[in-house]
Amino acid sequence: MNDVVDIAFIGAGKVGCSLARFMAGSERIRLAGFFSRSESSAREAAAFAGGRAFDSLEECADSASVIFVTTPDAAIAEVGRELARLDLAGKIVAHCSGATPSSALDACRGAGACVASLHPLYAVSSRFDSWRELASCTFALEGDECACDLLGSVVGELGAAVVKIDGGQKARYHAAAVMASNLVVGLYDMAVDELVTCGFDHAGAERALAPLFLGNARHVAEAGPANALTGPAARGDEATIDRHLDCLGSDTRAVYELLTQRCREIAKRRG
Repeated sequence: MNDVVDIAFIGAGKVGCSLARFMAGSERIRLAGFFSRSESSAREAAAFAGGRAFDSLEECADSASVIFVTTPDAAIAEVGRELARLDLAGKIVAHCSGATPSSALDACRGAGACVASLHPLYAVSSRFDSWRELASCTFALEGDECACDLLGSVVGELGAAVVKIDGGQKARYHAAAVMASNLVVGLYDMAVDELVTCGFDHAGAERALAPLFLGNARHVAEAGPANALTGPAARGDEATIDRHLDCLGSDTRAVYELLTQRCREIAKRRG
């Protein structure tokens, strides 16, 4: 388990670059390099994270005992089938999709590999900076035991939390991630629109909401939803809620009603 492991990446985008640089921080990992359909992307990734840019998929796969497929989700199974034409005996093949189970790599399993999915529960927004934050996030891991044991131990040793989930729950897991990140963006944008209707300009509305949004997000993350909840639902102020509903358009009202009911339920947890 303590032997040095050579890893290679097929795909040199934000997730591939970030995970490679992060995992290269382990003394147990030697970064072999990257293969990408874009030669320039592979060269940039190798210059940043380490290793080399490979000229072919075959060369990339031959260089490592652990192969990460960090392509767009729609390409994972296709890349897995291409890899399955090679000798994968004794290798680990993993992808990093949040929504796709490790079974997308079944072809690689048929070619002798152990397969897994390893997904950071984090918005990887920067190709060259997000790796710094990965030690503070949680990784969801599922797949073959031989792959999960190695990948989980390496990521855990680098300081990240690791939770094993069932592959059949990947869609639900990813939906939860979207609700906590992407859908919050939609809600924030709705709030901006309401302030614009009140007379704010768009930039001013975004600027005005920022301290409220950031402070609340920090409190929720640190104290949990029940302890961080404020506002009319927390106080049982139904008269104010009714006034809000009266002034909102139909689409926004529906979102407000749904989330307010959830906030009422959260408030009950506090007794």
